[in-house]
Amino acid sequence: MKDLTKKLADIQTKLKAKKSSYNSFGKYYFRKAEDILEGVKPFLLQHNVYVTTTEEIVGIEPVPLMKTTATISDGENAIHATAIVGVDLQQKGMQTSQQFGAASTYGKKYALGNLFLIDDT
Repeated sequence: MKDLTKKLADIQTKLKAKKSSYNSFGKYYFRKAEDILEGVKPFLLQHNVYVTTTEEIVGIEPVPLMKTTATISDGENAIHATAIVGVDLQQKGMQTSQQFGAASTYGKKYALGNLFLIDDT
């Protein structure tokens, strides 16, 4: 486990995940889960690790709650980070599948951000 912890710490200190998307309403840039994964990919073969995300519904009342887990593993050991998000079923202009998809994307972004200590620097 110590070896995996060192690998993760190296990735955490070197990873740069750009904010590639722009919110014209709020006038700010933001990053997506895809931006984090793009930044992580060069480290995977270098450190002989892989990263996965999984999701599960952990509650349904008063709104569905989705738990996303981001995992880094070397095949023997694993380190996990989670995020829990609510699914807004009242979101106007979206079908249910889009509402769950938006929550899924949000959960992945925050679980990966927690795992890799993403900040604004």
